[in-house]
Amino acid sequence: MKPARKTEQPGPGMSRSAGGVVVHPDGQRVLLRRPTPNPGYDELEWTHAKGRLDGASPEQAALREVREELGVEARVLVEIPGWFEGSTTANKYFVMHWVADAGPHDAETAEVRWATWDEAPGLIRKGRKESGMARDLEVLEWARRYVLG
Repeated sequence: MKPARKTEQPGPGMSRSAGGVVVHPDGQRVLLRRPTPNPGYDELEWTHAKGRLDGASPEQAALREVREELGVEARVLVEIPGWFEGSTTANKYFVMHWVADAGPHDAETAEVRWATWDEAPGLIRKGRKESGMARDLEVLEWARRYVLG
């Protein structure tokens, strides 16, 4: 699998999105989402919450997407350096700490699941889009190193 494309700033003409890796208070698990089947959604089986900025700052958009797609409130611990570029979108990610359940997730998510640091990579690798999986695995590993040291 090729490494994720990472840049200091998004390329010209790229739309921008933001998302979060939500860590359980025990520090041993992360919350992943299984997207509702959608042919345009990178064919990812398990992934992190993310979505377009829509006029918000990257941090505000990431918190909004976590609330909508995972059904939880979270607080940002740290910004993951750089932007992860796909074919048309540049994505900024944050490591977040779970605060509370916030109600049901939206229709874009079929299921949410807490996974240990050891289980999460295997779930992410069940997808079919290598570039999206590479991005999600790199973001996950960055968060794991931040949380576990």
